[in-house]
Amino acid sequence: MGWSRVRGCAVLAVGAALALSGCEVSTIGAAGPAAADQAKADARTAQRDAVKAAVDDLGEQQAIAYRSQVRNDAGELVDLALSVTKNGTSYGALGVGGQVVNLVEADGKPYLSAPAAYWKTKGVDDAQAEEYGKRWMFVEETDLPLNPSKVLTPREIRTALHDASLELDQLADPARTRLADGTEVYELALPSGELQVTAVRPHRVVSFDAGLVANVGKAFGSGTVVTPGGLTGDALVQFKNGLGGAVDAFAQAFDYAAELVVLVDGNDLQCATSGSCTSNVKVSNSIVGADGRVSGVRVLVKADVSAPGLGSQTCTAEATAAPNATVDVPCTVKFSVPNRTASYQVTSMPTATGEAIAAVDVGGVKQKIEAEFATLGG
Repeated sequence: MGWSRVRGCAVLAVGAALALSGCEVSTIGAAGPAAADQAKADARTAQRDAVKAAVDDLGEQQAIAYRSQVRNDAGELVDLALSVTKNGTSYGALGVGGQVVNLVEADGKPYLSAPAAYWKTKGVDDAQAEEYGKRWMFVEETDLPLNPSKVLTPREIRTALHDASLELDQLADPARTRLADGTEVYELALPSGELQVTAVRPHRVVSFDAGLVANVGKAFGSGTVVTPGGLTGDALVQFKNGLGGAVDAFAQAFDYAAELVVLVDGNDLQCATSGSCTSNVKVSNSIVGADGRVSGVRVLVKADVSAPGLGSQTCTAEATAAPNATVDVPCTVKFSVPNRTASYQVTSMPTATGEAIAAVDVGGVKQKIEAEFATLGG
């Protein structure tokens, strides 16, 4: 029995020794990352997560306001503002070749309001360009300098900035800075431009260079600012009201896309002994490719009337004709006739131009705008 107890103690002692030995055993292998390397890796991960959260937030907005600047022909910086809903309804200004043009996309249709200088670059003659510069013009999508509904809706801008962010140098240390208002942001230097997102939650896109988004580079300048959190409340209401005001002017809009031919078909000249001569100019029009978009044709007649001994006079007159119809346009000049019996050979040389008037149901478009913004919260 005693031998057994001694042996039992020996066994326990050995077990204890083994247990103690087990606590002291260390394994051989790679050491963990250095603290500095781990900190850099964590910083890159934090930046990557912030960018993803920011662009995802942008894609979920109901509407976005863009603010930018471009230089005009005089070299001056001009402010631009453009707002776009998730459905593509748009209203605001773009820069095009040193000119500022206003754009509306409403009810799926695009309209431009641009100065005469812009239309002259499109090959429009001086007189027509001046008239175009006074009105909104219905255009085709291919005539737009930028189509917001295709590239600047929340969903589209989210995709564009997400894809651009994938080109970030993954080994570069994140760059952070503070804006004038104290907001700390990540500055991502990407091959096509810079992207800024807030460094603290909630992560939001602050600004982006236009080169990051296809077809936007010529319409916006660098550092295009995005309204944090999208358009809501009063800002959304202001967007709707500004859009509605522009649509009110569509009643006088021309259809730039319509193929219009205007011809002088006749000229009946009548003169009175008082020296008054009236050219009754018959003008016809034909329209191709309008597809019901044209409500009428504005016809402008110019007549150069002359007579040996009396000199020459020029008159202008206008009228509205139905599409594919003929209209008589009277154009009158007044000669100073000497107080003596005489006869004069009077000739009249008329020319005519025309513009297709866009058929726009202003009330119907505004009703659709009201319905859309009601769903957006405005």
